[in-house]
Amino acid sequence: MTELVTFGETGLRLSATPGERLETADRLRVRAAGPESNAAVAARRTGVAATWLSRLPDTPLGHRVADELRGYDLDVVVEWVDPGAEADRVGLTFEERAGPPRGDAAVTDHAGAAMAGVSMDDVPVARVEAADIAYTTGATPALSPRAATATARYLKAASDGGAVTALDIAYRPDRWDGPDAARETLTEFFPAVDVLLTSEADAEAVLDEDAQPAAAANALAAAHGFDTVVVHGARGATALHDGTVYEVDAVKAETRDDAGAADAFAGAFCAELAAADDVEVALRTGVVTAALARTIEGSVPAVRRDEVDRLLATLDD
Repeated sequence: MTELVTFGETGLRLSATPGERLETADRLRVRAAGPESNAAVAARRTGVAATWLSRLPDTPLGHRVADELRGYDLDVVVEWVDPGAEADRVGLTFEERAGPPRGDAAVTDHAGAAMAGVSMDDVPVARVEAADIAYTTGATPALSPRAATATARYLKAASDGGAVTALDIAYRPDRWDGPDAARETLTEFFPAVDVLLTSEADAEAVLDEDAQPAAAANALAAAHGFDTVVVHGARGATALHDGTVYEVDAVKAETRDDAGAADAFAGAFCAELAAADDVEVALRTGVVTAALARTIEGSVPAVRRDEVDRLLATLDD
């Protein structure tokens, strides 16, 4: 079976009841949240084997994260950190959700997260080298220089082992000292990357490329030699592969929670690319999976393959 391996930090997302403020909430909904594990769940739910590699504290909160992800049939491979280590926490995001004009707000607390202290010595390299496709995002190297070094080594190990390597920019402003710092670090990974994914906003802010998806994809592929460049956003998704541009419009959805939609897109795209080696099919699968993810509370995209197939069929009508 095709296997996707992801590498990255997952923390806990604590959400107030929609419409309620954090400062007055008397209860919070707790769910795991991390871009790489979200992508792995989307991949697994669309039919490929998926493994999530990470580092967590050996505490109730650390096991809370791992146990939830195992419930989505992920192969969870974790380096457990003893309490009291330099990086021994689960990262936390506190969130309140509201409609316009107030909008959503979040307070993030990922300082000292266990993944900030990761090294490749903590990662089972054989699993990485055996993967069909290896995926990570810019959110994890933003945690610390150690995490950045481990991310670079992860991508190189995967590339050396023959896996297709995929990197999503996934810019988190609260973790970087501005977009220039993100660009300086992430572009160092590019020689080991086959597939680059970026949102329209990140392409412009971090990579300093044209906001038009096709133009951005062409410029990035020409500058860095990527096999495939994917630009996704509210309008849909565009991919450049072997000189051909593919475009798929966004699918309308009644949004309940869009926190994991981009991760769902990435996971489904990478899974389908690895399984079928068809960029257009992968792009369509990513777009419909993202639409379905928006209808689900929480950032983990607990979609079903039959839902994906049913929605894909409507694109042909």
